[in-house]
Amino acid sequence: MKSQDFILNHSIAQGLEVIGDRWTLLILRDCFLGRYRFEEFRRNIGISKTTLVRRLESLIAEDILVKKPYSDSKNRFEYRLTKKGNALYPSSLLAWQWEVEWCEQGQSASTKKNSRQLIHATCQHKLIPKAVCAQCSGEFTISDIQLASKLVNKHDQLIQIKSMSKQRRVRVLVNNDQYDPSLTTVSDLIGDRWTLLILIAAFLGVNRYDDFLTQLKIASNILSARLKLLFESDIFTKHHYQSNPPRYEYKLTDKGNSLYMIVMALRDWVISWSNNPKYYDSLIHSQCQQPLKIVVQCHYCGSCPDQSEVFFKQAES
Repeated sequence: MKSQDFILNHSIAQGLEVIGDRWTLLILRDCFLGRYRFEEFRRNIGISKTTLVRRLESLIAEDILVKKPYSDSKNRFEYRLTKKGNALYPSSLLAWQWEVEWCEQGQSASTKKNSRQLIHATCQHKLIPKAVCAQCSGEFTISDIQLASKLVNKHDQLIQIKSMSKQRRVRVLVNNDQYDPSLTTVSDLIGDRWTLLILIAAFLGVNRYDDFLTQLKIASNILSARLKLLFESDIFTKHHYQSNPPRYEYKLTDKGNSLYMIVMALRDWVISWSNNPKYYDSLIHSQCQQPLKIVVQCHYCGSCPDQSEVFFKQAES
């Protein structure tokens, strides 16, 4: 097999399960934007009370959030990021940049007028985050990553990763005037069990309907719906390769391939907070032949921005 596309093993997949959920990703978005209270989450995310309670409890249990009182009342709490939660900020920056690059083109003039730009206070420039190899500071693409020869084959990898997210996730959007649409597109893609697994399989080289069906053990109606979504979102292209019966191949577009960096940054987060950092050894950066570890830098000054160094300003019309 080609080794360049390995993403996950079972342990890393289990780690991603903690944050691989649309509502969870949007709660984290709000925390990075300075929103910490229950009603703020509800208004800006459009999430039901029951679902929000469950996600907050899960994030607290995983030491990503901590619950703190913010007044003398025993019933007034804020949900603050822990050190582990703050470590997700680099992947959040990549997700924000992905939406800027790939989702703002079709926005209306009024939506663009209300959009926000990231500014890096350290260099006072617009922040364009970039993922680079921590060993050599070189940028990379999927084709620059090699799988360590000792690892299992692609079929075994897919068997392991498809165990992610067994529960059924129901999304009920609560409409209100304060709903914040930022990062919702990328959250829909990587915060959905089946969509994320189809993307990972595509990174591994799977590209035909029957192969997705067989490898992921996915119901045909769910697969068809997710492939339709990914095609209409310009994540996949669709190529006819057989007429009778009609058969198609689904290839990642540039927009789809660009999601790779976000998934890889999340993978790095899982490894760094696991008890087994040897997982870094599974992927090799071909340019320096060192285990791949990602850092996210400012494209202008090259430093690694943290949350305290980044602020928003209204985008120029």
